[in-house]
Amino acid sequence: MKKNSFDNAFASWNNSVTGRTDIDWTEQLRILNDIADLITPELSLEEITKTIYSNVNHLIDAFQFAVGIYNEGEGTILYKGMIEDGKRIPNFSVDAMADNRFASWCIRNEVEMFMNDIDNEYVKYLKCKPVPLTGSNPGAALYVPLKLHNKIAGLITVRTIRKNVYKQHHLYILKTVGNFVIRALELASVSARPYSKTEGSLKEWRWCNEESLPLSSGKALKRLTEREKEVLFLLVTGLSNKALAERLFVSSVTIKTHTLNIYAKMDVANRTAAILKAVEFGWVY
Repeated sequence: MKKNSFDNAFASWNNSVTGRTDIDWTEQLRILNDIADLITPELSLEEITKTIYSNVNHLIDAFQFAVGIYNEGEGTILYKGMIEDGKRIPNFSVDAMADNRFASWCIRNEVEMFMNDIDNEYVKYLKCKPVPLTGSNPGAALYVPLKLHNKIAGLITVRTIRKNVYKQHHLYILKTVGNFVIRALELASVSARPYSKTEGSLKEWRWCNEESLPLSSGKALKRLTEREKEVLFLLVTGLSNKALAERLFVSSVTIKTHTLNIYAKMDVANRTAAILKAVEFGWVY
């Protein structure tokens, strides 16, 4: 997208959404940032789902929350760690080619779905209203496809037993959270690890030989202090802010300050983006 097109699109979004007076955007963005910091590459898909669920309900009615991973070879959507009303639902799969499932429609069409009244709006997507494979019968639902390297990788969804509770900004929130998820999955792929953790499968990260870096990468790295490099490397290994503070014998507030400085110097918004950029620049391998 060209810069002018992006500027126009952003201005349009800003005027239509942030102009609302009934939304505390500062609080919403703070919670989103906290969610981003909590999603780290060492988490399994179940742990990512649990982490998001415990926070996203401050932003959106997520009576039911799930991430489904698409397996193109098998033609299935695997749900691991779905949560409904605080309770974990056993893992299950959905036929990605089924013509009577919302998730399958989302995967096949690679398009988001917005339904505030499923009883009346299902006809926009399916011929018949589907019977839930598990959990409660939803009154409203949002589905967002997830892409990795321009290929469909899965979906993220929130559903609730209530009707007429979702607004357009809730879809933006879900898409943002979906980006956090897909970046974590990408890091898992970079680390040559599966989505679920296996004993002894953690990658042993190494810091680069800074003298061998390309000019642009080396120049970017020089913006970081030695302490910030140390913090960044520990972020890559998957340590939480609390664990980082304990490892470096400093307070959690100090770690938060270091991470914010790192994000600013790397021109990224959160931990996951910083790790991806460090990998891309060849700072860690």
